Amino acid sequence: MSDPVASPPRSRASVRQAWIDRLGRFATAQLSVVAFCRSEGISSQAFYYWRSKLTPPPEQAAAEHPRLLPVRLLDQPTPIEVVLASGTVLRLSSGCDLALVRSLVEALGGAPC
Repeated sequence: MSDPVASPPRSRASVRQAWIDRLGRFATAQLSVVAFCRSEGISSQAFYYWRSKLTPPPEQAAAEHPRLLPVRLLDQPTPIEVVLASGTVLRLSSGCDLALVRSLVEALGGAPC
């Protein structure tokens, strides 16, 4: 008589990959969980365990794949508006001279900055 051949222990990575493959087959099998598990020779408890372990919750999946929104870049930079207490509005472009802004504010009666 021959001795039964013991199969080598499987690594965690190989077990995990086997379940990833199995869940992929289930996604296209068009079977109920019970019928699929019967065809694979596994318990439905094991199926649900591995599915919950390998499928991220919806909020986590959304965080891992952020939604991209279209962005329209303006040709001209938007000016910065400074409204003085007198109601005077200064529209300044980015990169303007700070000394000039100070002298304008003083000349128009605003508080010095």
